Amino acid sequence: MNAIDIIKKFSGLNVLVLGDLMLDCYVTGEVERISPEAPVPVLKVREEFQSPGGAANVALNLKALGAKTALIGVTGKDTQGEKLREEIELSGMSSSAVIRDSGVKTTVKTRLMASNQQIARVDYEAQAPISSKAESALIGKIDKAVAGNKPDAIIISDYAKGALTNKVLSHVIKLARKFSILTVVDPKGEDFTKYRGADVITPNRSETEAVSGIIITDERSLRMAASAIMKLSGARCALITRGRNGITYCAKGKRAATVKSIAKDVYDVTGAGDTVVSAFTLAYAASGALGESVRIANAAAGVTVGCLGASQVEAGDLIEHFVNPGGTESKIQSPETLAKKLAAHRSRGDKVVFTNGCFDLFHTGHLKLLTEAGSLGDVLVVAINSDSSVKKLKGRGRPFVSETERAKLLTALDCVSYLTVFGEETPLDLIKKLRPDILVKGSDYEAGNVVGGKFVESLGGSVEIIPLVKGISTTSLAGKIKKGQAGK
Repeated sequence: MNAIDIIKKFSGLNVLVLGDLMLDCYVTGEVERISPEAPVPVLKVREEFQSPGGAANVALNLKALGAKTALIGVTGKDTQGEKLREEIELSGMSSSAVIRDSGVKTTVKTRLMASNQQIARVDYEAQAPISSKAESALIGKIDKAVAGNKPDAIIISDYAKGALTNKVLSHVIKLARKFSILTVVDPKGEDFTKYRGADVITPNRSETEAVSGIIITDERSLRMAASAIMKLSGARCALITRGRNGITYCAKGKRAATVKSIAKDVYDVTGAGDTVVSAFTLAYAASGALGESVRIANAAAGVTVGCLGASQVEAGDLIEHFVNPGGTESKIQSPETLAKKLAAHRSRGDKVVFTNGCFDLFHTGHLKLLTEAGSLGDVLVVAINSDSSVKKLKGRGRPFVSETERAKLLTALDCVSYLTVFGEETPLDLIKKLRPDILVKGSDYEAGNVVGGKFVESLGGSVEIIPLVKGISTTSLAGKIKKGQAGK
């Protein structure tokens, strides 16, 4: 089974994610001077946003890749915990199996970013085991999730924040073995014996060295270290993520092999490990092919490091990578992934331009609008109405061209940087998520009436109106075609 066939199977998989939850916060801006109070940079803030982190980011990666995902974890009974639960729900996942424990503090990691670089990170956390009551509740949630809809795989995402007690780990691993469920562990700490019985373990290089006691200097020491962690954990397979040196993998009785990292611009490695464990688990559950699964995971990691923050790769991006090796990444993105990519662009000082429409029966008026919009900034985002949205707006018989074909046509234009599809009546929610610097519409709109205009202006952006081409519109073209007068 090749990589593309494996990726296409992701949508039929169901994965349970268990682990430490946290809230990731990002504060982006520019550094133009050093503080007169101390030798530290002054960050002039442009944007702030939050997203689910830790095990929740693993679940987001699985969801983006098309799998059905259940998330189990613990937050504190605090404001940060409620915000995290809210972000989980906003991402399209359920927080019903997320337990509140008054004895713990929700972990929050705030990253200060300037020019694609973290200049500081502020962590709010208190590492302590969860209460026995929360522990019992967590085990109950695990039993219910496995009994209700047996998962194809379980990912244990350990960040050593206290949710994964030895009792919880022992219970879930035994349960997985009982029902023959693939179990993959992203470990933390120096005691890998607590994961005994899991199928696959995925430490990074420094964790492997610390646990095995072997400093990796060459292929021989690498094989020895991999063998040691497999023996300690009892895992039948090990993946060692090694940053720019790729991913080394091995199975019991077989020689270790390495998949080299994909050379590309690296903007932020945050969450790359979550992407690896997510993509690998889906590929391995779908195929049982270790080497090909690692290759898919490595490709997924190569996409995420090109984005700001803990980003998620989509199945379409992975398929395109294998269809067109070394080619450019897909311009068509989900709103969630696009928001992360645009944040990275803004942190580099790029000006983001946004326009939207049905773009049904593409014509010279559309071309003029997009070309001029693209000249106003560095990145042009085009949002098109979904087929169902066009039908609501334009009536029966529309669209003439499907959203898939409209997207292909528009992304073939050099001036279009990214494209996304929205199904709402207006693009207001999308505009709030993407936060463009410039909002563009045709002259059939007045600047004061453009949807999202006031929001963009509140961010310091602007609304630009571009003159239409007289006598050219989709409606007029459709009328001519209907009457058999096209071109007259």
